[in-house]
Amino acid sequence: MIHQAIAGNRDIAELVTAGLSGERAALDAADQLRLEQMLAEYAWAAFHIWDRTQRGIFPKGTFESTAGPLLCGLLRTARGGTWWRSAEHTGFIPGFVLDVDAVLAKNSGVSVVVNEDTRHS
Repeated sequence: MIHQAIAGNRDIAELVTAGLSGERAALDAADQLRLEQMLAEYAWAAFHIWDRTQRGIFPKGTFESTAGPLLCGLLRTARGGTWWRSAEHTGFIPGFVLDVDAVLAKNSGVSVVVNEDTRHS
């Protein structure tokens, strides 16, 4: 659905690209909500890949090599990062957050301490 919206509607594609990159200095409330909802949908889709990987439905490492890097590409943008810092502890379980943060760190050179006790929460 996300991809269809972006591919089929130039206004949404422009909102996402300009919104994430920070090209628009300020987004009005409606555009901010639309952008946040798009990010939430991407994260929710990535969560499903992560969850199925944790359950053994997908091979180990599937999240880290597919949905994780794609999601993290969005989260490395100015507004994507801001959104993730506010959403990561209110809308997602700790194990998913840890793995997203680990993928973010892996591709940015930052180290992250993984807490094995909450990894599969």
